[in-house]
Amino acid sequence: MHTFFTPLTIVLASLSMFCVAFVWYSPVLFFKAWLIGEGVTKEQLPKKTTWNIVQMSVYSIIAYGAIASVLAVMFDVLAVTTLILAITLSLLLGFGFIVTTRFVDMLYTIHGKHYEKRAQIKFLVSSLFYLVSLTVMASVIFVTSFL
Repeated sequence: MHTFFTPLTIVLASLSMFCVAFVWYSPVLFFKAWLIGEGVTKEQLPKKTTWNIVQMSVYSIIAYGAIASVLAVMFDVLAVTTLILAITLSLLLGFGFIVTTRFVDMLYTIHGKHYEKRAQIKFLVSSLFYLVSLTVMASVIFVTSFL
């Protein structure tokens, strides 16, 4: 029986999501939009020490490992047989659990009204990040499980 939940798939999927986050929130893609969503300028961001950055990175990879583990277990339980099915399942989970909770978070914003540009940008940047990341993660889990 084929299994998706292996140490290799979890580590590689976690690292793939970390890489997507690195590019997603960089000046190349959505750093400026994220700043608008947060309501700050680049100059207003708190300075981070190397130790802070290392801690945040490790914690993120651990959290991404939890996401990868759940996806891999879901693929095993549902006996996923194709890459398209793996991506579809990850997007369904993303819409069902992440986008909806991000939307509710947007509704209860304490910074203005939920229908203002700032709240909507924050919602879109973070929600799309998770949908793209889950798609990449599902692809990595599916492909690396055959190695």
